[in-house]
Amino acid sequence: MKKKYYIETWGCQMNVHDSEKIAGTLSSLGYSKAETIEQADVYLMNTCTIREKAKEKIFSRIGVVKELKKNRDLKIGVAGCVAQQEGRQIFSRAPQVDFVMGTQALQDLPELLLEKHACSIEKHPDNHLFPTDQIVRKEGLKAQVTIMEGCDNFCSYCIVPYTRGRERSRNIPDILYEIRNLVSSGFVEIELLGQNVNSYNSEVNFATLLREVSAIRGVEMLRFISPHPKDFNIEVIDIIRDNNNIGTGLHLPAQSGNTRILKRMGRGHTREHYLQLTAMIQEKLPECSLTSDFIVGFPGETEAEFLETVSLIEEVGYDRIFSFMYSPRPGTRAVQYGDPIPKHEKAKRLQYLQTKQAEIQKKRMSDRIGKRDRILVDRLKPEDQHPLAGRNRENLLVHVQSEVGDIDRFIGRWIDVDIVGAGMHTLRGKLL
Repeated sequence: MKKKYYIETWGCQMNVHDSEKIAGTLSSLGYSKAETIEQADVYLMNTCTIREKAKEKIFSRIGVVKELKKNRDLKIGVAGCVAQQEGRQIFSRAPQVDFVMGTQALQDLPELLLEKHACSIEKHPDNHLFPTDQIVRKEGLKAQVTIMEGCDNFCSYCIVPYTRGRERSRNIPDILYEIRNLVSSGFVEIELLGQNVNSYNSEVNFATLLREVSAIRGVEMLRFISPHPKDFNIEVIDIIRDNNNIGTGLHLPAQSGNTRILKRMGRGHTREHYLQLTAMIQEKLPECSLTSDFIVGFPGETEAEFLETVSLIEEVGYDRIFSFMYSPRPGTRAVQYGDPIPKHEKAKRLQYLQTKQAEIQKKRMSDRIGKRDRILVDRLKPEDQHPLAGRNRENLLVHVQSEVGDIDRFIGRWIDVDIVGAGMHTLRGKLL
């Protein structure tokens, strides 16, 4: 009987794609995917350490899963950023774990499965960083492609440069080859991935890469995450404007609306620069959707400085934000600042920011009612009142009413709809 694997993934889209690579390696070793953890012979957690709570959830999960080892031979593995940061210390805290695999050690998985308490967190040469020959991709029309890894920015609060390493860009011929193969396999939407995706700099810069990928026949939609505001330039904006198959849903992490706090965070941009950038994007791409990340309660943030963050979200007009209370991460520069703002004050600021954003978001979504839109259909729900669903160029999800019986023909195609309703995160459309 074939052995089975079960993977749980926490964190960013890079982790999601890494899990596809891990699944590919396990499949090449003769494993098949288990539908539940109870069926698995290998259980692997691909982890995130961007916040302390995320790390603690991992160890809590191990405590639950260890009970399964009592009845059968189950191997438990920890991969990703917690693995990279904690290394062999994981075995001390959770001896039930069988192996630890760092962010740059995916190719070591076959050997790690053979040993007890095996650990690989060493950095490998760049040519091992972007394996593409063994990837088990999720079913659907969208595929993710890593173009660079790592980060050279060293924001004072962030652990990523220490867990993912310095920036490494992938060769453009390899990227284009992978995407052409994906298109020939039926994928129509490509999402380029990188910790700071627009820091890509191999034989060409990021703008040129966008142009070359968008020119590949069969790429109906090209998206990318996550860009850094300091590296986002007019050349990239113009290429998006001039190519209808590049998405206008742009995630631009601001983190704060106050220049002093941004400097303390080591973000490399000011409030003024950020507002100039978003104004330029909105001028050149009027049908764009901006999203962002924010940290409230960063050490030293005054009430007035926090209110500058509130005024920033009001001035930009985001369709969505992801906001969090600051928590110190061991090993980062910001630890030296302490954590002087009481948790109840951080919670109050977070709630206020999220309430303001909800007001903005509700209006922005409602303002789309009555407009005509185009969506790329990527899912079918035959028994539903809205049997078609897909995303528009802005990356907003639209559920579509349709009286047409044969809906299968719409999958992977663009359709025109009238927007007839809106929720906080999705739109409702009617097929024209």
